[in-house]
Amino acid sequence: MPTSEIRFTVANSVGDRAATWKCWSPPAKNDVYLACRELRGTLKTSLHESGRWHVAYSAKFFDENVPVEHRYDDGRFVEKWARPAVMAPGVTLAYRIVTSGMSCTTKETLPKSVHVVPAPIAAGRAVEFDIILVDHPTVDADGWPGKNQGTRLVGSYGLGDGASVFVVCWEIAMPTLPSVRGSPKFYQGKGAADLERANLRALAFGEEPDGSRVIYDCAITYTPSGPG
Repeated sequence: MPTSEIRFTVANSVGDRAATWKCWSPPAKNDVYLACRELRGTLKTSLHESGRWHVAYSAKFFDENVPVEHRYDDGRFVEKWARPAVMAPGVTLAYRIVTSGMSCTTKETLPKSVHVVPAPIAAGRAVEFDIILVDHPTVDADGWPGKNQGTRLVGSYGLGDGASVFVVCWEIAMPTLPSVRGSPKFYQGKGAADLERANLRALAFGEEPDGSRVIYDCAITYTPSGPG
């Protein structure tokens, strides 16, 4: 059996895109995984059927690139949490990805397998992707979670136990993120010079009040601190 997967991104009117994402489940498994293509498998979100969810580095990347002094108490695990409460009977909003229209900075022709969502035209707007798990076939063939609230279907697939995975999207106001100050930590072989380039982007991780997690795909400007 082939792996079930959904690939998606946001692109503007001139074809520049933001980060590209893959949501997938291996054959005969009810676990769901999420990864950013640009990170090349170094970091992955795992939504296990057991309800034990986490974000973690791959073992190889962690061992070879994360200095010992920068490692977490849980080893290669960035974060662990329990599956959040359902938002409706049998329906769990598992993860959010929020992409600012300003994050479309990469010029690349994408394969047709990638679902491309148009970037917002107005300033201060963003596209929110929601990864939603449905435990039983409560959604009819022409529907999807949130359809009546104006969401758009990006893709879906079934799991072996009759459950389903949906990725939907809708346009929102880009939240104001807190300022980040301090000295950056670098992987092995990387340094401040790697931040001094055009079209720099960052992924910021957060937690929503309903217990779901969120990743913000943001365009950033790096300003080196002065002497002292």
